[in-house]
Amino acid sequence: MIRYRLFELPLINTIILLASGFTVTYGHHFLINGKRGKTLYGLLYTIILAVIFTGLTNTFIFFFIVGFIRFFLNYYYFTVVPKKILPRIYSIRTFPASQPLALLTKHGVVRKHMKRFYTTGLVEPKVSPHWVTGFCDAESTFSLKISKSSTTRSGWNVIPEFQITLHSRDLLLLRKIHSFFGLGTVKERSDRIQAYYSVQSARAIADVIIPHFDRYPLLTQKKADYLLFKQAVNILLEGEARSSIEGIHKIISIKASSNLGLSDKLKIIFPTVIPTPRPVISNQDIPHPSWFTGFVDGEGFFYVKSLKNKNYSTGFNVSMVFSVFQHVRDEALLMKFIDYLGCGRIEKTSTRPNGVNFTVNKFRDIEDKIIPFFHNYPLQGIKYMDYLDFAKVAKIIEIKGHLTNDGIRKINSLKSGMNSGRINN
Repeated sequence: MIRYRLFELPLINTIILLASGFTVTYGHHFLINGKRGKTLYGLLYTIILAVIFTGLTNTFIFFFIVGFIRFFLNYYYFTVVPKKILPRIYSIRTFPASQPLALLTKHGVVRKHMKRFYTTGLVEPKVSPHWVTGFCDAESTFSLKISKSSTTRSGWNVIPEFQITLHSRDLLLLRKIHSFFGLGTVKERSDRIQAYYSVQSARAIADVIIPHFDRYPLLTQKKADYLLFKQAVNILLEGEARSSIEGIHKIISIKASSNLGLSDKLKIIFPTVIPTPRPVISNQDIPHPSWFTGFVDGEGFFYVKSLKNKNYSTGFNVSMVFSVFQHVRDEALLMKFIDYLGCGRIEKTSTRPNGVNFTVNKFRDIEDKIIPFFHNYPLQGIKYMDYLDFAKVAKIIEIKGHLTNDGIRKINSLKSGMNSGRINN
């Protein structure tokens, strides 16, 4: 579609009017002198210019009207319609008002328009800042990408990156986080079935990401990585890493203490580097229920066990498990979950020797504490669907339905669509 700028069309029309004035004068002059041929040429040029002038003016008016209509329709569709239609969708499906939009895709509702909801930002579901920190405690990384460069005095280029990588089924969750921070990029890697949210601008990180985590601190040992990352960003903003080898050495020292440390290549290039002392993180207290919800959205697991057992009339023994897995370095934090929820225990598994599990498998605790907690503070990602199926199984067990063949069939059907089964389906 052709678009005219306000000051371009009047200028063109003015030139046309002046030109038509010239052609009329041209025709009139030769008319007086009796030269009819040149008079006709003057009139012809004048008529052509008049047609062009009229066409441009009408075209401008046409596009102005079309643009106004489009503006009105867009405003109505993205501002008025969501307020009227989305609550109606929730009520038709009997979804609770706090339920995330991700659930709607399970039932095929508004799937075609979901991308439009992503991009407008007008109806993007809001998330608690505590939830964001809890989820980042579980899934985010703070890293420094270091590479050689011929355009800097130090000979090295450093890119700081705050990143969250998830299965592509949780793309909407990354959109929520992107909307929350208001910067960065969200991309989907179709070949890896992954999606990620990334911020790589040192200035954007300093202006938005760092203030958030200063106000809503991380609780896991990842906070040490964040504090080191914060030091590196400050060095980058001062320009020291680009202008001097001393600045690069500071960055290398910080990277050596962060995450998995230096790559083998960097260890060879910087053999004498002394790692920056890693901050000690301790005495973490859960600041808000939404932090716990965010953390479970990342690391939690709702699981139903249905094992064959001849001692039961149905031939199956059914049990329920809620668990949160973490590296053993965060065992102290998981111990606090026991007091926070008033249930559960810490377990270590032989298959993952470097990790620990916070586990709740007593049905009464699941029914009275776990399910009500996430009802009051809903999960935001695809894991919310696992929670809903988990709660349905609990209802069946509550009425002793698991002791009947029909109840077992319902439980096994729900179980088959949870967790990894939901991805395949």
